[in-house]
Amino acid sequence: MNTNLILRSMIAVAALLASAGPAAADGPDAGRANAPWILEGTWAVTITPYVCATGEEFPQAAIKAYHTFTAGGTMLETTSGPTFQPGQRTAGNGFWERTGRGSFRAVFEAFVLFDSVNPPPFAPAYKRGTQRFDQGILMQDADHWSSDAVVTFRDTAGAVVPPSNCARVAAERMR
Repeated sequence: MNTNLILRSMIAVAALLASAGPAAADGPDAGRANAPWILEGTWAVTITPYVCATGEEFPQAAIKAYHTFTAGGTMLETTSGPTFQPGQRTAGNGFWERTGRGSFRAVFEAFVLFDSVNPPPFAPAYKRGTQRFDQGILMQDADHWSSDAVVTFRDTAGAVVPPSNCARVAAERMR
């Protein structure tokens, strides 16, 4: 075969592959890089607990936290939760994934290291175990999102314990 013909064939194949790659990336599994707003980064969030069954909110129990979403699909969380005693709860670790155009799911867990000792009035008595936070995130714009979350506490045996409930989250990108 002619060397010139082989070279032209290789160039044609390379051009075809180069043009097909971006087109394939626009399919249903395009990944979060093609989402209209990127979730990656650190967000200042306000978490307001509510009763899942009734929707009754407890704004007096709202807490501040940070949620950090990394490019690899992992996330970190830290909270100011004043109802936890000093050193009682670790930071949360978890994952996030895109579920649609401008929507995501994020889940993290933290350890509750010891049972509450003399909890203050109106504060829940936490049990040693874990806290799991599973939320569906909806982007409002590039710098704001909101979510509803299911918050599940489990003791060391894995049983669901109070104060498991729900929460609403409002977030603003840190700049």
